[in-house]
Amino acid sequence: MNIRELIEEYFKMSRYVALGTLDGILAVMGVTLAASGVASAGGLEISNFAIGLTGLSGGIALAMSNAFGSFIGERAEEARTLRELEEKMMLNEGDLDETIIYKQAKRRIYMSMFTHGFSSFIGSFVPVVPFLLIADKITATITTVVLCFVALIILGLYLGKVSRDSLLRVSFEIVLIGVLISVVSFIIGGSH
Repeated sequence: MNIRELIEEYFKMSRYVALGTLDGILAVMGVTLAASGVASAGGLEISNFAIGLTGLSGGIALAMSNAFGSFIGERAEEARTLRELEEKMMLNEGDLDETIIYKQAKRRIYMSMFTHGFSSFIGSFVPVVPFLLIADKITATITTVVLCFVALIILGLYLGKVSRDSLLRVSFEIVLIGVLISVVSFIIGGSH
């Protein structure tokens, strides 16, 4: 498989692109905003770079968790589908192993793993980059929130297009989820 085929197959798995990217943006936004809020509320001298690394480590853990979760879930689904097909064809269990059907299922498993994990990893950079590059905590926090909401709107447009649904409605729903997570993160991290 060349890079072009990989990219095309990656975007065909829009469910995992959306899930992973949304997870990466929202979870890591929550971590970085809470860490920033805790540092500010506690009067701690924690650098933005340390807050950014905290968010990035959460993003890496999330990406790995999503990748392996997809692998385990998809492997179970594909195995069940193969066993059901063998049953319908009155074959013995495992007779379809090493066939083209099996190889296609295996490819789908690994693509879902890669797509979900990689999308989570890429999404996690959105809230982290301002903390890695901007020294002022307030500016980094505002920039993070703005970047996250722009990314969520773009993701909503992408999902609306893929689902052939209202671009505006899907974007609004995703932004609303982002607002909810921001408020919860602020309450947990900065309200003491």
